[in-house]
Amino acid sequence: MKNTGIVAFGFGVPKTIRSNRLITTICSTKAYNLDATVYTQSDVCVGDAISVEYIKEEPGNPPPTLRVARGAVQWAIKKGFGELWVVAAEPHLWRCKRDMREAIKEAGARIALRVCALPFPNDGWFCSDSTQPRTRSWVKWWSRELILRLMPFFLYKRIAS
Repeated sequence: MKNTGIVAFGFGVPKTIRSNRLITTICSTKAYNLDATVYTQSDVCVGDAISVEYIKEEPGNPPPTLRVARGAVQWAIKKGFGELWVVAAEPHLWRCKRDMREAIKEAGARIALRVCALPFPNDGWFCSDSTQPRTRSWVKWWSRELILRLMPFFLYKRIAS
């Protein structure tokens, strides 16, 4: 039985933008190498030969990072995974790791987190053709991200749930 899963967080919308294509490539490569199953969002299109579970979401309304993390942890518990690899855009990675750690703690799970190295310049993740304004530029991302990082977690949980 496999003990490892991969959680891929999208960065912007739609699936065709450069950032999501890169996340897809990295996620798919890692899944092939580890023979692992993937948990992700609809804007990350993993290869056909890979077992994947997509979080439920409404079209045009991607789930918040914390909801993806909580779903991934429940999925990992159900599958019996003791290790999860996180794939995310570099600007988003800090929050993805924090939310995954918190979701693991909330669930009382024993799951080790690992991070896939993403060989891409930090500013290259932003795509002007994203339909999510916050992922179009560094300035738009960080004006929102700074608030989310500095916000007490109990408050963040209320708005991100």
